[in-house]
Amino acid sequence: MPIGWDHPETARYYEAFCEQHSRYRDANAALIGAAHLKAGHHVLDLGAGTGRTAEAALAQTNDITCVEPARAMRDAGRARLPQFRWLADWPSPPEVFDRVLCGAGLWQMRPIEETFDRVASLLTPGGAFVFNVPSLYLGEPDPPGGGRDPHLYDFASRVAGTRISSAGPLEPLPAREGIDESLRRAGFEPQCWCARFRLTLPALRDWMKIPPLTDALLDGLSAAERAAHLDDAYAECDGESWRWETWTGWTAWKR
Repeated sequence: MPIGWDHPETARYYEAFCEQHSRYRDANAALIGAAHLKAGHHVLDLGAGTGRTAEAALAQTNDITCVEPARAMRDAGRARLPQFRWLADWPSPPEVFDRVLCGAGLWQMRPIEETFDRVASLLTPGGAFVFNVPSLYLGEPDPPGGGRDPHLYDFASRVAGTRISSAGPLEPLPAREGIDESLRRAGFEPQCWCARFRLTLPALRDWMKIPPLTDALLDGLSAAERAAHLDDAYAECDGESWRWETWTGWTAWKR
């Protein structure tokens, strides 16, 4: 059975990853920089997880509502950041926000056209929806990095091995142009931006230990068994290898 986001082990591995590696911290810093936040802005964070994106906005505003449907993640976030308002589901109009943020969560919010329409209904005129995803999710390959495995392909192939899962692959997001078009149809003027960071092999290994991220590959294994499988694959690889990871983001202004 898939483990999913609403599981204590998911929250535990997610937090362990965030404490040890800068991947989400770097991506969130780029997202907040593109959000043009101001003091007093009323902010909604969608797919808030344990509050890492919202936390990155604290230097600008503390008026933040976090929406996280997975109770285990939401409880961990509320324990870390009790000053935020935590919800299991989207708020409803007439409540509106100056900014809606979504760090690395759009790939789970399908169909995206409905998500864009719903976000538009919660934004003030002139407000912005600011979100990002790894560019690989858009079908855009990353350039090589360094070490003996500069694409980290060796690790990925060792993790997959000969395992067969009943879970199907995740449908990719539309290309940039398709997302731009969907945003315009929803009443936004999109501005696309990119940021690039190093993704190390230890970070990739520990990120993949977050159970839902391997539900399509390691279904049937417990969280601990998946972690052990990933550690075994890592031990056979060059731990100094890394690759570039590009994140594509949008600051979509509501017309």
